[in-house]
Amino acid sequence: MLTEFELIKHCFNWPQNNDDIICAVGDDASIVKVPNGYDLVQSIDTQVADVHFPASAPAQLIAQRALRCAISDLAAMGAKPQAFHLALSLPKNTNQTWLESFSKGLHTCANEYDISLIGGDTTSSPTLVITIQVQGIVPSGSALTRNKAQIGDGIWLSGEIGKSAAALDSILANPSAFIENTCDSHDSELATAYYYPQAQIALGQKLIGIASSAMDISDGLLQDGSHIAKASDVCLNFATADIPINKRAIALHGKEAALELALSGGDDYQLLFTAPQDAKETLINLGCHCIGQVQEKSSDWLILNGQPLKNTIMGYQHF
Repeated sequence: MLTEFELIKHCFNWPQNNDDIICAVGDDASIVKVPNGYDLVQSIDTQVADVHFPASAPAQLIAQRALRCAISDLAAMGAKPQAFHLALSLPKNTNQTWLESFSKGLHTCANEYDISLIGGDTTSSPTLVITIQVQGIVPSGSALTRNKAQIGDGIWLSGEIGKSAAALDSILANPSAFIENTCDSHDSELATAYYYPQAQIALGQKLIGIASSAMDISDGLLQDGSHIAKASDVCLNFATADIPINKRAIALHGKEAALELALSGGDDYQLLFTAPQDAKETLINLGCHCIGQVQEKSSDWLILNGQPLKNTIMGYQHF
């Protein structure tokens, strides 16, 4: 096993090609320049082995998933990715091959989203814990937030939901099947959604000036939708027939169960947002789906098809 500083130098000291990064890996702290006319957007995300991902999954897939999930928060704010910090808590028996594979997956994802690793920390831990702090930039005063949904706005989704949750049982049964090419081609489509969630960075930036509120879906449509409703003091009325659900998820689990996965399964990392009615044509042309309408708050934050929720699992709960 490498020492802490050997590990950092060997696996995570990558060349920098971002002019905004003044000082990155290898110093006591990073130094980053925020361009004139921009605000800095920051988020932090922690994933724990056998809670947020299977501990026995291939290291490069664990890395891809961890960074993509973190970057998705930048998409929800309309930000352009800039840089990230990585904190790794590693079991003592972690070997160099695992670390090199993790580094490869992380570096590949960082290149895809044009985001620079600028520092972090490594510690020993009984279980693998990955914490990633991401930051990006957005034109000053234009960041998307959760608290500006307006009565009469449409409720929109950037794409299909429920795919990742539909894959979970097969992934837990065989975490390596996807990378070993031993899973069914249709199941591979669902596993891709789990291991390679697509942070909607380009769309998030296009929604600036269009969306009245936005967030990404990590814990389930209903639970995350309630955050927008509460922050904006409105009611979200979802039309279940309009929610885009993957055909393979329906084939595997049935229509009713697939809808439940879409409503509360989480791990989709699509964007949930609200927008004025006059933006409808623009949003359809962007490939988005209108799934309901913002209404005046009464006794419920959320309703389905005009009816109150009854015995419905809202989404993933950390506690």
